[in-house]
Amino acid sequence: MDVLGLIGVAAGSVAIPLAAVSTSTAVVGISQGVSSSQNGGGKGEDVDKDDPRVAKFNLVVECLDDFSPARNLVNNKIVVLRNDKLYLDAADANYRIFPEGHPFSGFYIEYPWAEKPLALVSTIKPDPPELNWIYADRNSLHLAYGNKTKSINNIHGPWDWTSSQDALTLEGWEGFVAVEESPGVFYIAYDQNDNHLASQGVKGRVVEVGLKRVLEPKKQG
Repeated sequence: MDVLGLIGVAAGSVAIPLAAVSTSTAVVGISQGVSSSQNGGGKGEDVDKDDPRVAKFNLVVECLDDFSPARNLVNNKIVVLRNDKLYLDAADANYRIFPEGHPFSGFYIEYPWAEKPLALVSTIKPDPPELNWIYADRNSLHLAYGNKTKSINNIHGPWDWTSSQDALTLEGWEGFVAVEESPGVFYIAYDQNDNHLASQGVKGRVVEVGLKRVLEPKKQG
């Protein structure tokens, strides 16, 4: 078993140390560890290691507007984490505009607080590996990542997938857009009001996108 070390699952300002491995069993362990830690150290609920929701995946952007002038700038890009937002970047590392960006690598897990919706986490750096919650900022609606303190009062779920299991949903639908922050630089936002973020006063280009789940290869051992 390929032990990566300790993962910090962000819970408030204190990271919960959990042994992490590159298998679905490890993800189950993380899920159970989070549940256990929130229940005063008791045994967490059993998690089915064969549940496809605990499979780790990356995110690839699909432009849903065939006629958008920005189509070539967003289609088939990957999602990377940097500066507290989820940005678009080239799939080929040789062509990345954000070499410091961390490619999304996440899975679904129950949010341990509030109404406990199905939530989404991603690693935020490779070494040492650490997980953060993925959420939409309640005011600007951009997708972000952070610990409990940052996520709990924002839109942290329910996350899920489409009926075909190949794309992300938030609050029951694929309401995602790519927003041009500066020429050629786009970040992902949640178009909660289905008006291309007009309610947020966004002035830049806004393109409807889907966030496709691409499963990470299973590591042997």
